[in-house]
Amino acid sequence: MPDWWQRPYRMVQTNLRMTDALMEPRQVARQAREFGATVLLFNIGGIFAFYPTELPLHARNPMLKGDLLGAMLEAAHAEGLKLIGRFDLSKSTRPAYEAHPEWFVHNRSGEPLEYNGTYQACVNGGWYQSYAHEIIRESLRRYAVDGVFFNMFGYRSTDYSGNYHGICACRNCQERFRSLYGRELPGREDFSDPAYPDYLEFMDRTSLALADDIYRTVKAARPGVVVTGRRTTCDMIRMEVQRAVSRPAPEWPHQSGEQARWAAAFGRGKSFGSASTNFVDFAWRFVSETGAYHVLRFAQQLANGASLDYYLLGTFDQEDTKPFAAVRALYDWHAANEAHYAGLQNAARIGLYHSHKTATYYGATATSAEQTACFRGAYRALLEARLPFDFVSDERMADADIAQRLARYDVLVLPNVACLDDAEAKVLEDWVAAGGCLLGTGESGLYDGRGTARRAFALGCLPVSRLVLARDGLRAYFRIGADELNFPETRLLMLDGRYFHVEVRPGCQTLLRLLPPQRFGPPELCYSELESEHPGAIVGTYGKGHAIYVPWLPEWHYYRDGLPDHRSFLVQLVMRFAPAPHVQLMGVGPVELTVHRQPETGRLLVHIVNYSGQRNNLYEEPVVLRGLRLGLRGASRAARALVAGREIPCGPPDPAGVVWLDVPEVAAFEAISVAGTTA
Repeated sequence: MPDWWQRPYRMVQTNLRMTDALMEPRQVARQAREFGATVLLFNIGGIFAFYPTELPLHARNPMLKGDLLGAMLEAAHAEGLKLIGRFDLSKSTRPAYEAHPEWFVHNRSGEPLEYNGTYQACVNGGWYQSYAHEIIRESLRRYAVDGVFFNMFGYRSTDYSGNYHGICACRNCQERFRSLYGRELPGREDFSDPAYPDYLEFMDRTSLALADDIYRTVKAARPGVVVTGRRTTCDMIRMEVQRAVSRPAPEWPHQSGEQARWAAAFGRGKSFGSASTNFVDFAWRFVSETGAYHVLRFAQQLANGASLDYYLLGTFDQEDTKPFAAVRALYDWHAANEAHYAGLQNAARIGLYHSHKTATYYGATATSAEQTACFRGAYRALLEARLPFDFVSDERMADADIAQRLARYDVLVLPNVACLDDAEAKVLEDWVAAGGCLLGTGESGLYDGRGTARRAFALGCLPVSRLVLARDGLRAYFRIGADELNFPETRLLMLDGRYFHVEVRPGCQTLLRLLPPQRFGPPELCYSELESEHPGAIVGTYGKGHAIYVPWLPEWHYYRDGLPDHRSFLVQLVMRFAPAPHVQLMGVGPVELTVHRQPETGRLLVHIVNYSGQRNNLYEEPVVLRGLRLGLRGASRAARALVAGREIPCGPPDPAGVVWLDVPEVAAFEAISVAGTTA
């Protein structure tokens, strides 16, 4: 049997306040078990110790009476729960600061980053680099916890209220930055400062190095303990999904699924989950999200291979418990069906490229303002077209077996992936040459891995040789040729914003024609007089494969405007050289479709996630969807709807070789386990 963290789990995090030191551990452990949890996350220390620490600068919770951590560990194990200990080493209290101010963040004015009597630790200072390790060693040698979690790891330049403090300019940071890059720290946090790209790399590099050191300290203190993390060295990946009221509308409803897809791509077989934050925002930690919102988050995560994780401030004794019934019901359902979620492998044949480099250095690019919307627009287009897809992470492109891992994809989509280094570009070119189809838009590959502009596209497989001119502010159209794409009711696509004039390689096919900007008022003057030869898409061959370049940003348009024609344009290009989908869904409703294989049983697990309860930032009970039909290419012997709890008859294949199943009514989601399919 795999270890507990490698199997489906259900976690509850109790993020403790000082007053929670007065809790009854057996009661909390029993509540967690009755809630359906298999794992309890519980405070160890960092800012305040929830055990009787003997370290003089590790502040003991002043309300602590006895050994709360020891009592909770015993109670959790007695209830059959695993216990993950929570460290928050990002801050400490005034006695530690007064003893060693050089351990903590100071801005250029010499002011510490202080909030409510706590002081932000500097990644390069002695608190993180030395004293934190003493805390880890003391606690883990004393308590046989099953895992550890580290909160708020890394650099901070703002406080909880969002007040900007400035970067840490302490002596430790100055000296380490100078030794690594031979220059002074940037004066501004933007790309107008030549040192800023180095500083972005510096923060990432030093944080990951510290995480490696902490991982080694944990394993030396207690070898069997599981370490959670994200991009850091870890045994399992744990993230957090939450909203912030300050974020601009519309609310991004796919945060949970996006995190799960990223973890699957980055983690390479590690188990993962995202804690669904119970509260609305930091300033209102005791106002809960709706139960429907939590279930939608969890449905996305289950549909993309994650386990369940629920984050409470304090314990189960909340003043706003409205989501509890829905979350507990889902935990109970998952407990009864967890065998279907063991050892899943994503069966998607479409990959959406996730570029950490672009997300880090996009501020140096011409399309920085559109970058997030480009990625999300492509995500929405694929999801709403009901095309199963997962992520391909740029951070895995140097893996020794990357060619083998990419071979399962028919299509890779690069939504304005501006920053590509030479090595990853070569991997992508080789994949196309072996038979894949790559679709890139906008500035894809026009910058190196740190945001420096290139003279030519990094991807030699693209059907364009160079960028001639980048234009912005266009209000124009593309004309669709009669035999080019399937748009029976329109011959026009809207363009607003950017267009990239490129030199097309000889022998490549072009689609659509750009109509230059026209008058749009008064109505009597609104007609076209000119038509250019500038294309809306360019298609070329490369080895055994194909590459498509789109010299504008249709995915950005789709995110902003939601016009179905922009989605259809992208989807038609994606499917142009792909085989017929193995799994398809017919019927009306806003749904997400995902497909996983379970190699141990030979079964498929198909998820249908219902988004009808989400309207911008409102999350209520979804409208029950009826009349959906699931098509599976290949023979199937049996199918079972796990939420509905009943078998689904499987008929013979139709002339196209597709077996159609009548899907039961879908409320929040449905999971269909299929045996015997060749899909």
